Amino acid sequence: MMNTLDQETPAISTGIRITLVLIAFLILGGIFQVIGALVAGVDLSTLIKPETVSIKNHAAIGIFTLIATFIVVFIFRKYSDLRSISSMGFSLKGKSKDLIWGFLVAAIILSIGTIILILNKDISIIGSNFDTSNFAYGFLFFITVALSEEILCRGYILNNLMGTMNKYYALAISSTIFAFMHALNSNLSWFGMLDLFIAGILLGSTYIYTKNLWFPISFHLFWNFIQGCVFDYNVSGLDVNSIFEFSMPIKNSFNGGDFGFEGSWLCTLLNAFAILIILYYYNRQNNTVQSPQTAKI
Repeated sequence: MMNTLDQETPAISTGIRITLVLIAFLILGGIFQVIGALVAGVDLSTLIKPETVSIKNHAAIGIFTLIATFIVVFIFRKYSDLRSISSMGFSLKGKSKDLIWGFLVAAIILSIGTIILILNKDISIIGSNFDTSNFAYGFLFFITVALSEEILCRGYILNNLMGTMNKYYALAISSTIFAFMHALNSNLSWFGMLDLFIAGILLGSTYIYTKNLWFPISFHLFWNFIQGCVFDYNVSGLDVNSIFEFSMPIKNSFNGGDFGFEGSWLCTLLNAFAILIILYYYNRQNNTVQSPQTAKI
């Protein structure tokens, strides 16, 4: 007789489990961030001003935040959800191409947006500076951010919501939670919140069909990395040294101002277009797979 965790029914409702996991993440994540800051030798008073912390120290703190995320999600997934960690979507079998697609979609959106902003004279390239150390630490930091947020928001929250409601409602609710998790970011505006919600939709747009995390992890990683370490955009308000140096004569809702490209309505339009393409692709793929089943026998 088979008796696996995945076949058992959780005793606690989905809404309560998600609320508890967020509270646990905030508490343990905060504790581990302090530990990470102490290990890195960061003055704790600077944690409320992340823009004053070096990218090297951000990477160190990010590693500890990632550890906290793993601990919280592992405990809730195993003992509260009564399901395996792998069921959140970590399999690479047949999904390795999603890592490439995540990079390509992020690179294409940011490149098109940057070209439009340059042609419209909202930004201009005034120099370049490649710093190997900054580049490496930036990549490490954004890996920890992508893994932490995708494991929590898509792997845990969206996955659980999809088990109790329509996948599109689940996507909207998880994206709202994702946006509010960034509510304390520097220079955040209401338009920035809208963009973060749209970003959550984009990050979860493949997951609602595949239940696999590698596209959103890859997209999230390269979205932040290309923004901050290649182009000279602030990443959710955080300024990172980049290869290209931009001048922004006028800060407005078209270029995103101090919050960065993801706070611009140009970003909203491009991301919305990407979402439509992804949804069209997967809906068409599903219809193609299902159509032989409707053929007359």
